[in-house]
Amino acid sequence: MFRRLLIAFLAVAGTAGAASVVIAMGSMTGKNPPSPPADSARQTPRTTEDAFADCVGPPGRIPESRDKAAIIVRACADAIQSHKLTPAELAQARLSRGAARVALDDQILASEDFLEALRHYEGAIDPLDPDALQLYRAGAALEGIGRDEAAVSKYSEAIKADPKLALAYYGRGILPATRKRAYARAIGDFDKVLALEPANVDALLRRGDAYSQVGDFGHALADLNRAIELDPPNSAAFVVRGLVNDKAGRTALALDDYGTALQLNPRNVAALRNRGALHARLGQLTDAIGDFDEVIAMQPKDALAFFDRGYAHFGKHQYELAVTDYGTAIFFAPTMGQAYLNRGLTRTIQGKDLVGALADCDQALKLLPLSIVARETRGFIYLKLGDPAIAIKEYEAALQIDVNRPLALYGLGLAKIRMGRKSEGEVDQAAALALNPAIASEFSIYGVE
Repeated sequence: MFRRLLIAFLAVAGTAGAASVVIAMGSMTGKNPPSPPADSARQTPRTTEDAFADCVGPPGRIPESRDKAAIIVRACADAIQSHKLTPAELAQARLSRGAARVALDDQILASEDFLEALRHYEGAIDPLDPDALQLYRAGAALEGIGRDEAAVSKYSEAIKADPKLALAYYGRGILPATRKRAYARAIGDFDKVLALEPANVDALLRRGDAYSQVGDFGHALADLNRAIELDPPNSAAFVVRGLVNDKAGRTALALDDYGTALQLNPRNVAALRNRGALHARLGQLTDAIGDFDEVIAMQPKDALAFFDRGYAHFGKHQYELAVTDYGTAIFFAPTMGQAYLNRGLTRTIQGKDLVGALADCDQALKLLPLSIVARETRGFIYLKLGDPAIAIKEYEAALQIDVNRPLALYGLGLAKIRMGRKSEGEVDQAAALALNPAIASEFSIYGVE
């Protein structure tokens, strides 16, 4: 029942997002070889050549693991600070370090690296005889600073210069797939990558995810199964397949996939996050909280994990813990409108801090102006405060957005009855009950009857 009342999870897969910038020496490979131990750089001094190799290789997508990203940042710093790199190598090192810094949520320093790399490529590319790989890297730098349209254009220029450069198709495919939701175009680009490199695991993962986004689960699972056949230790492949199995309604298989991903890599945050969300949806709230506890232990400033754990605590009626988690999420992500909204909902049910709940709803509406739930919650609050006239305005505002909201209809009816408009109120409540016969009991959760 609580899932109807509370804003849903924000848990996401770890395969999309800004950290997907691809940095490579040449063509992509299907597998990502294991990274060196985190302390290997401290055990023995590295030559500039070794540091540079660790910085820019292996070819392919920057690892989403924060541990591996930190290794790349350190290797790039060693290479850059050696002052022995050529201008082209320096630009490539900055590009790689920028992508790794994005994975570490250090967007400011990442942008500096991307800008420095872009300056080099803009000056180095010969307009009369452009080098496809340099065009690609310029596109990656543009993507890194958020200039997506320019990045797509640069990737297209790279493809024109060398129609066999798989990296350019891959980079162009990622942008529409993760940022613009243009999945059909993305699938076309990943098709080109796989025509050139049939064993490219990253492209199979991306195309599988894109297929799932358009509801084509058969092709999606075929791609993901193939990726796992090619690279069985790849925990990310099991995470993506878990997401697809979940979308296809095969929750038991999804849980198995997340479990396998965690056996391969116990620190796979995406697997923990998505398994936690699935546990919560299945009502396995203690298991969900355990998964989010592990995410927070690894990433203590992860606003999303605190939000999701707050949702699970709410489901267990642990309202104080939920309020605390939502507050922590807000501290780390002050613009997370859903966190304000859920904290306001929880405070409303508690009935302890209605002024704070109202302030939360006000902030949520600033960040989410069309939020029906925020309007409904304000209606509950004003009913509790004994001001049905304002409650009526809030419920009517919610119904202007969606006329078929049982909670808003029932609340509107109750507010009208309290205003002495009994017959009108009963009509609204009858409409609410017609849409949801259990609405009266759900409404009582807020302590208003």
